[in-house]
Amino acid sequence: MKVQLIRSAAEKEDNQSGIGYYADYIEALLRDSNIEYETIHFEVNLTKGIKSLFLDNMVYPFLRVCRASKKVDIVHATAEHCSVFFPFTRSKKVLTFHHVVKPTETHRTWDLIWHFSVFIAKHFADEFIAISNQTKEDMIKSLKIQSEKITVITHPPKLSMYKSDVVKEDLVLFIGTLCERKRPGLAIDVFRHMLENDELKNYRMIICGDGPIRQDVEEYIRKYGLEESVDMISNISEEEICHLYNRSKILLNTSSLEGLGITTLESQKCGTPVLYFRDADMPQEIMVAAVPCDNAEDMANQALRILTNEKETERLARAGIDYAESFGEDYFKEMEKVYRKLL
Repeated sequence: MKVQLIRSAAEKEDNQSGIGYYADYIEALLRDSNIEYETIHFEVNLTKGIKSLFLDNMVYPFLRVCRASKKVDIVHATAEHCSVFFPFTRSKKVLTFHHVVKPTETHRTWDLIWHFSVFIAKHFADEFIAISNQTKEDMIKSLKIQSEKITVITHPPKLSMYKSDVVKEDLVLFIGTLCERKRPGLAIDVFRHMLENDELKNYRMIICGDGPIRQDVEEYIRKYGLEESVDMISNISEEEICHLYNRSKILLNTSSLEGLGITTLESQKCGTPVLYFRDADMPQEIMVAAVPCDNAEDMANQALRILTNEKETERLARAGIDYAESFGEDYFKEMEKVYRKLL
């Protein structure tokens, strides 16, 4: 069996997305297996100019897909936009689906690209891999993709995330892209409520990430006079992220929607409990060892309960580590089943 992997272009270690990590993970699995494979990098990105976009990300990948059409058994696109080449290959085609994009969730240009790619995938893909049960349900409900063509396989958090001997500090952590879906402003509201308690008044917050609403987040921090209590950082390495998880006592996951939500598992692998909103569209298989909350005030109260109870903190930390370390451990075996089913 030979696999052609169409994946997002390699990302910098200090600015890696969940989709980028997933592509690296799948390529590493194939590299360590006995499956022959080749990789095509594809990204819609104007940072290197129009010429590079046209040649490197369209013409060259198109030519490679066409040349290998009769030589590979499986073409696996690791993200929705990578499926645009499916019409040009005779091989069996697999697409990994991360999450169904909602209206206004992304920039209009990217929204159009995503929907165009999904239109192609619906007509040409032989099999879909959904990264969570929730993603599968959204694919069926919103995109009308046949259930029997979708296999749910959840992948593990990064191996580079682990519990270290770093001493925990009085830190509250938010980590993720600064966009509307992640709701960093809501995380700041939670932190404000936490500071109203004498036991937590000396806590600090770190917001780790960058994105389209960064300026709005900075203004929100200034609005409530939190400049001395909230630090904003971005573009840090995996090693630094692991260190940050280990330093923090709690992670606030205020996202309204996640296809998987890998930061929850990364935090738990590092022994840091996670709080999330009960009504958010989160895969329940990810949130098994996390703490559900009703609203910002309740999340602050849950944080107070946990952070002032050493036994509860230790219990949540141990439960999170145990769950995160076993999560997705059979990924390669399940992915190989999908491949072989199509041969």
